[in-house]
Amino acid sequence: MKSFTSECIVLGHRNFGESDKLVFLYSKDFGKIRVIAKGARKITSKFTGHLETLNSCTSQLYFGPRNIILTEISTKTHNKRIREDFKKLCSALQIAEVTNQILYDNQSLENLIPLLEGAIQQLAKTEKASLLAIAYTTKLLDKTGLIPDFKKTGGSMDMKYRKFFEFIKKASLEEIEQITLTESEQEEIKKIIKKLFEYHTERKFKSLDLL
Repeated sequence: MKSFTSECIVLGHRNFGESDKLVFLYSKDFGKIRVIAKGARKITSKFTGHLETLNSCTSQLYFGPRNIILTEISTKTHNKRIREDFKKLCSALQIAEVTNQILYDNQSLENLIPLLEGAIQQLAKTEKASLLAIAYTTKLLDKTGLIPDFKKTGGSMDMKYRKFFEFIKKASLEEIEQITLTESEQEEIKKIIKKLFEYHTERKFKSLDLL
């Protein structure tokens, strides 16, 4: 039973017990973890405002015999500009959902923190929120080995979509933002991503329907 301080990004939370919250974090030191924030649903809670999805935080964690307890948290980035824009908020929810659902507990990925932080920073200033969320999701699927090499496979997929995904894997978020997609192209890309996600996780990718 030890206490640690770690840089984390909030991936989401849900109610737990009468007044607590179960919080999903991606930690620089421990990968994806579930922690309990005791009393977080109380009006006077010290956690109020700190557990918003995709907040970048410094968290103090107590590893107990059964659960990890969040004892203290301070927010570094609130992402106010994202929360004030519906399209950006929907894209942020997609980024958080796909990260939370694809990763197993205690799983960590190399350089995921920089990718997450870069996506959040770019999302705050972009005019192409949906494209950015698609790019992040593609890169995450690639990091976890859940997206195929479209140069070698792809079945009946149109060649332009194969080239799109192969470009997304390697390009920076700034380079990706220069892409222009028609509405029909964007819908087709979302369908492909949704199929890949749901096939590998056996879960519904709910937030993608908001975009």
